[in-house]
Amino acid sequence: MTEKQIRNELSKIKNELKKHEDSAELLNDAGVGFYLLGELDSSRKYLEKAVQIENSASYMFNLANTYADMGQKAKALDTYLQVLEINPSHIGALNNLADEYEQAGKPEKAHELFHYLTQLQPDRAISHFNLGNFFLRQNQHIEATKCYEKALTKDAEFTDAYYNIAWILFRAKAYSESKRYVQKGLRTDSDHEDLIDLLQTLEKQDT
Repeated sequence: MTEKQIRNELSKIKNELKKHEDSAELLNDAGVGFYLLGELDSSRKYLEKAVQIENSASYMFNLANTYADMGQKAKALDTYLQVLEINPSHIGALNNLADEYEQAGKPEKAHELFHYLTQLQPDRAISHFNLGNFFLRQNQHIEATKCYEKALTKDAEFTDAYYNIAWILFRAKAYSESKRYVQKGLRTDSDHEDLIDLLQTLEKQDT
């Protein structure tokens, strides 16, 4: 949606709230609208009202995201945990909570959650890819590569997984293996800019 469309929707929601000021659904919708506009303080105010009226995992998740983007890390962590008390398998909350733990310098807790997500969604490539990205940020390249390979067994067209493996191999100066993964990735997405850039860099190694 464009900014104009979002503001038009917000105008309609505000008019409805004049008649139904205790509607948690409308308050949540308003909060989400302001979040999309980047007007986080307004988003927070509406979402806090929605949560006060209805203890919904969905509404609380939206509020936690707003807290996170406002830099209110402690509130974000607490609210994600409240979401998980209501719905222990809430994928978005688990992912975002893991991110928050990692940023807070708690990699053990982050790893536990990223790993748990691969158990919750064993057939989803993205869960294995996200765990791989965690290992990559921790400079555990072998573990990261294993996760990316696992992601590719679930989705053979997961282009970013090919790129990340190729990048790890490039950093290890395994240029021929890196090039092989670049070529595999380009077969799934010939316009992938990072793969094209890496291929050009690798070809310079051959000259």
